[in-house]
Amino acid sequence: MKFYRQEAQERPSYIPALADTPGMRFLEMAARLMLRYNMRSELLRRRLSRTAERLGLDVAVFVNYRSVTLFTAAGWHVHVQVHELKINVAVSTLAIQTVDAFCEGKLTLEEATELLGSAERERGHSRWVMALIFGVAAAALAWLLHADWGAMAVSGVSSAVGVLVRQDLAKRHVTLFALPFCAAFIGSVFGGFAITMGWTDTPGYCLMVPALMLVPGPHLINGLYDILENHIQTGLARLGLAVGILTSAAIGTFVGGWLTLKTTTVSAVPSDVMPFNLGIDVLLAGVASCGFGAFYNTPWRVLWISIVTGMIGHGIRYIGMEHGASQEIATLFACFAIGGLCNIAIERWRLPFAAVAFAGAVPMMPGVSIYQGIAKAMELSKIGVGAEPELVVVMLALFAKACFVVGAMGLGLLLGARLSRMAGGYLTQLVERFSRAAQG
Repeated sequence: MKFYRQEAQERPSYIPALADTPGMRFLEMAARLMLRYNMRSELLRRRLSRTAERLGLDVAVFVNYRSVTLFTAAGWHVHVQVHELKINVAVSTLAIQTVDAFCEGKLTLEEATELLGSAERERGHSRWVMALIFGVAAAALAWLLHADWGAMAVSGVSSAVGVLVRQDLAKRHVTLFALPFCAAFIGSVFGGFAITMGWTDTPGYCLMVPALMLVPGPHLINGLYDILENHIQTGLARLGLAVGILTSAAIGTFVGGWLTLKTTTVSAVPSDVMPFNLGIDVLLAGVASCGFGAFYNTPWRVLWISIVTGMIGHGIRYIGMEHGASQEIATLFACFAIGGLCNIAIERWRLPFAAVAFAGAVPMMPGVSIYQGIAKAMELSKIGVGAEPELVVVMLALFAKACFVVGAMGLGLLLGARLSRMAGGYLTQLVERFSRAAQG
């Protein structure tokens, strides 16, 4: 597709009429939906270019952070911009399926336009059911981290309340970073109260697990994917968004902890009270993945994909670490399996990769290292130049651990998906060759 620069000249009178054709309206609607619901840059560009070709439009597509510009051969352009990037698997899936069905000739332009126009009116899960599932998932994640019964119960209740508050705040269109801050603040206040009352012997998890439930995995995955596919600007912007959300959640956690406990650092010491083995590990990973899948509004008919891949991946990680593999290497192989399996599913059902894959990989997120590292950084800032060298070493070690594990997660998911796609393409070519040979 050729690139046409918009010249600074008076537009001909027929240009507005061309911009208002049904084809351009459909292309603009598709661009807005897929951009708003967090499709990665290269995939968005390809789908819009394919749609324009199907419509017979000579359009060059340029993707930026929160915006898409469609340049035409006539010298005018359509600029699409969204307020924020959202995560809603049901809407994303409907948009992807509709655009693909139109490009494959299965839908007329009128039918496809009507479906895209109704996509955001799709009803999600009941907020109370979703909050219940999310709370159970938080309790399961606390168990995976070896918390005791008290920390599990508090983490589950505070996470459920936090997600309900986030939904109410989102309806009021408050600033994006206020949502994770408020949810983490609620979790740390609940946790601080439980610690004060002596309900748990693993106090650190009461504060950290509700914050771990706020990790913006799809933004991290899409950011890494954009950088890998040479969309550096959008990739860095997505990663910056993820870091902002993590920082907001961390600040909320520390503010709540300071108000209830007069401290921002509480040790996260695992407990041996709860039974733990491979079967329990796999089951809890499935529950945690289910909670995140429900939170991302994954339709019930495909929610099992995140659950099954999460169970398989965490089982691989458990076995690897039991046989002496480091956390980073075990996580890499586990996410490699998740990425490959999820790619098969998204090709079959046309699902958004980042949300589905991260819901499966989320139990492996090194949230404890992340938040403990941030806590050590705040402690270092408070003490200043008089801080002991050991504090700096511990802080750097925690951040390095978190970075390597997150990197292993991202690399595993992306490599697994890429190799699965390559293998699928090779098998398709092989089948076609055998078919042609049989016909010959």
